[in-house]
Order: sequence, then C-alpha cells, then structure tokens
Amino acid sequence: MKHGFTTLLGAGALALVMGACGGGTDGTGAVPPPTTAVTSTGVMTKGSVILNGTHFESAAASVTDDRGRTAAQLDNGMVIKLRGRSDDGISGVADRIDIGNEVRGTIQSIDATATPQRFTIAGLVVLVDDQTVYANLSGFGALAVAQRVEVHGLRDSLGLLHATRVETVGAQDGPDEVRGAVSNVLAAMDQFTLNGTITVSYAGATFAPAGASEAMLTAGRVVEVRGTLSGSLFAATQVDIEDMEDGPFDGNPNEQHDVEGFISGFTVHPGEFQVNGQTVRTTAATLFDGGAAADLANDVKVEVDGVLDAQMVLVATKVKFERTRVILQGLVTSVDLPTRVLVLMGRPVQANDLTRIDARPASGGGHSESLADVTAGVDCVDARGHMEGTIFVAERIRELNQCNADVVQANVTGKDEALGLLSFFNGGLVASLPVTAQYSDASSAAVTRAVFFGLVSPAGATRQGTLVKLRGAFAAGTLTVEEAEIEN
Repeated sequence: MKHGFTTLLGAGALALVMGACGGGTDGTGAVPPPTTAVTSTGVMTKGSVILNGTHFESAAASVTDDRGRTAAQLDNGMVIKLRGRSDDGISGVADRIDIGNEVRGTIQSIDATATPQRFTIAGLVVLVDDQTVYANLSGFGALAVAQRVEVHGLRDSLGLLHATRVETVGAQDGPDEVRGAVSNVLAAMDQFTLNGTITVSYAGATFAPAGASEAMLTAGRVVEVRGTLSGSLFAATQVDIEDMEDGPFDGNPNEQHDVEGFISGFTVHPGEFQVNGQTVRTTAATLFDGGAAADLANDVKVEVDGVLDAQMVLVATKVKFERTRVILQGLVTSVDLPTRVLVLMGRPVQANDLTRIDARPASGGGHSESLADVTAGVDCVDARGHMEGTIFVAERIRELNQCNADVVQANVTGKDEALGLLSFFNGGLVASLPVTAQYSDASSAAVTRAVFFGLVSPAGATRQGTLVKLRGAFAAGTLTVEEAEIEN
C-alpha cells in the first residue's frame, strides 16, 4: 500500500525509486523530474509532504497561506491543496501548495463527556478522535474555553468538522477566520450567515481574489472570511470566494486528481457521490482498498484516486477506505445501554454519538434509532465501522429482518494453516476454515483453501493483516466458515 511504502522510504531509497519508476537517469547521472500533472487535496503528513499516498518534494513549492508559512513549516494534520507532478503515484514534486484551515478563533464551549469529544468555535462543532494532531498542546484535556486555536479538518455530511489538527495560536498568528457555505444573505444590511449561527458583517470588507464581488455571495457558495469574531457576530475585513481561489488546484480534464474526505450524497455503486466537494464517479473497474464496494456509504472517510473527465467529475480508479472497514453480523448476545456496547460473536461493539441506529421497536412495526430496541438473544444486526486501537467503533448498526449467516470482515491477526484457523481482533475471534468451504481471491476468482491461506498474511509490527470477509455459522466461540474471500 502506498502510504506504508512511501513513509518508510529514506531520502536515498526515494531517489532510487524515482529513478526506477521515472525511466532512469538523463545520461548525466541525475534523475529527470516527473512531468505528469497531478492535483491533490487532503490531510498531509510531514516528510517532505505525503499526501494521499504520494511523497512530494516540496522545498521549491510556492505556498499560499494567510499566516505566511513556508514549505518548511508544513506539518502533520494540515489540510492542503497541491498541484504538482508525479509519474508513478509514489513520488513527485509539488509546485504549488495552499494551506486551508477551517477556523481560527477562540473556543466557545467544550464537551468532554460526548463521544467523540468535541468543542465549538465560531458556531462550528469540532470533533476530535485518535487521529487528531495537537500542536503546542498536550491533548484534548489541555483545551480551555476562550483559548485561541486554529483547526484543520474535514466535514461530514452533517457539517460536523472532524479535526485533523488543533493548534494553539496567538494574536500574531493572523486574524480570526471562518470557512463555510453562505446562507441567509441580506445584501441591504451587508450581512450573511455562516455555520448556521454566525452573522458575518462585510460592510467595508475587501473581496478576493481579483474579480470577486459582493454579487457572488449566493446561498451555498463557500467563502472564507477574515476579521474579528465577537460572540456570534463576525466583522469581516476580507471575504474570499473559495472556488475562484481554487482554480489552480481544481485540475484539468484528463489529469490525475486525488481527494480525501467524507462521502456524501451516496446512493449506489457504480454511481456518483461527493467527497470534500468533489463529484466522484465509481465504475465496475474501480478498485477498493481497505474494504469493498459494499462498504461505500455516507460519512465514510475515503481517499479517491482517479482522472478528471471533461465535466470535471473524478472517475475513480481506486477508492481507499481511510479506516479499514470492519463488519460483524450475527445474533446480539448482550446490550449494555449505559455504555452503548453490544456483543456480537463474543466481540464488543461500541456505539457513540455518531452511530446510526436502524432498529425496530419491540412493539413491532415502525423505525427506531435507539439501542433500547435491539434485544439480546433475539435480534440479529449488521454492525459496520472501524477500529480505534483495540475497540470496534460502529458507524452503523442495522437490525436484520431475520438471522441468516454470521459474517465477519476484519484484518487477520493470526493464522494456522495446518489446523485451518484464522484469528481476528488479536485472538478475540477464531474462524475454522474447512476444505469444503468456498474460497475466492481479491478478484473474486475461485481458489483452493491452500491458495487462499497463501494469500493471507497476519498483522505484524509494521503491517496490517490481510482484510478478509467470512460467512458461516458462529457457535461455541468459533465461526465455522462456509464462504471466504480476500477483500484487498
């Protein structure tokens, strides 16, 4: 996988890879620079810049940032837009980079008891998790009301901001700043609303970039305002029309384009949906990493690699699930409402404030969004989500009409081919794979059990285990498999 490979490359190894993938040297011993244009948007990792799986050399890049930061100051968790060149999708050169935080200002409130934990700033609800990077802070516990911070992140379909970086800032680090979609435009009063609660007064503000004007303040248009926030009133000194600023990073037809974010507007695969404002189209040829096409759903975080068509739709060659998709399907054996934990196949499943519950009331008929209507020993559910450390966090729990096959999709953590066993969750779930079961590889081609086991690698210190999906019957602590397939 690109992320793991490129992260481990040292400078010398990277040069060798660039030489090998770029067609060798130019006859003088130097590696010729890449020439294939690429645009990319998402959360970066430092080194120089690793974005959506590609390691970009950024030392010579032109950086746009209202705080005047340079390429050397790019850091983990920042959300950036990049235009550069890469011939192989592994290494490349960045030509232009735009640093795009979502909000800068003082914290209005903090909720440490919610799951996930959160705080509010400029009317925007900010969620934090185990992937949030803290800068100049020891962690969530160090946040305080009235503290001034800058937040980078990605928004889900509900408009909640999932923070990728939270950094404490001072008055010297730029004015207050808020990004969002315009609503409730009152041109006669020089006002509009952001994030549902913040009234922006733009009387006397300048519009950017060149050619931008007040007439462009239409409902739904994304803007970035700079100025001073006081309570729920934002006195703007500058209003940036984002789609006009983003032109260099939008890409061109037939160019490679990568985007990271949460899915919204999903209905069916193959089909179209949005990721971080970019329309994406999946096809029968789209490859999936960390999950399968059946795992596509709204508010699932993905990275999409592909090529822009003539209408600037990103035709996906690959969809990578940012968190490996985990599935448990079977009879619920216990439900603990205070902790919001239910048990499937002996494994605890943790629900939180974001989990979508689709159940039926015990009285029959209708629809329920409460775990109280999931009955232990009676109801079977399909739970889908991701791992946070050793905890399976459910993003959706759906009650099934009837109990059919038990299903597990997860990374393998152990295998014993001689005994025909696979284990998951560090041994917390064991599966027995008889010779008579049906086996498939990642392309859905039928294989023997011996070939299947040869394709499976358990998790190690530097790698995730192979993602597999098993169907069968769970009893006495073991899943006896009837069908087994490789998912990546």
